[in-house]
Amino acid sequence: MAKIGIDIVENKRINLNDKFLKKFLHESEFILLNKLQSQEAKTQFVAGRWAAKEALIKCLEKKIVLNSINIIYDNEKPIIENQEYRNIEISISHEQNYSVAVALNL
Repeated sequence: MAKIGIDIVENKRINLNDKFLKKFLHESEFILLNKLQSQEAKTQFVAGRWAAKEALIKCLEKKIVLNSINIIYDNEKPIIENQEYRNIEISISHEQNYSVAVALNL
């Protein structure tokens, strides 16, 4: 049976504090974040990752260690790098003040 998870984040609620970020960003994601120049780009990056990981939790219907999940881009498409979750499709979008993500497990 297919399962879906979705999450939406208001970008202004995103905290860019390192202590907070290290609790849910994978080490590789944290490195990518620190390469971004603008606050807006950093906020969208974090909001998108947060929404995607929350959507993943809803899709799986179980708790996961958020900073163990690495979301990478392959041909401009977000994918979960962890082998355990490779069968789950994700999509991340940003619109003005919001970021949204969907996770689909077929």
